[in-house]
Amino acid sequence: MDRKQDQETANADKKNWLEWAVFGISLTLVLAILAYLGYMTYVHKPTPPDLVVEVKPDPSAHSPHRYHVLLLNKGGATAEEVLVEVALMQGGKEVEKGQLQIPFAPQDSKKEGWVAFSSKPSQADSVLTRVVSYKKP
Repeated sequence: MDRKQDQETANADKKNWLEWAVFGISLTLVLAILAYLGYMTYVHKPTPPDLVVEVKPDPSAHSPHRYHVLLLNKGGATAEEVLVEVALMQGGKEVEKGQLQIPFAPQDSKKEGWVAFSSKPSQADSVLTRVVSYKKP
């Protein structure tokens, strides 16, 4: 009787090929992810935020004088409380100015917003954009 129980226990403990295949694939994936994370940690060089502002007219029925603002963070760090200024210029003088605050811009990200003006943008000959301020978290 003991011999029969030992044989049944041995048969129950044997793993079939599917269990071994799943184990092998899982182990490979876990090791690959750990290797990738280790490599990225070793290679990554921290750089400050590199903020670029792009602006284009984007009128709508209820806001005919608005501009679409796209903030790109091409740097290697996050920027918080980004303040973007958009100014309509005519003959080198500022006609009107608007500001847009973006609370959080992670590295390698795109954030967008809109700035509305009260005067017609067609009266201005150029649009000046700049990042006024930001802080690192």
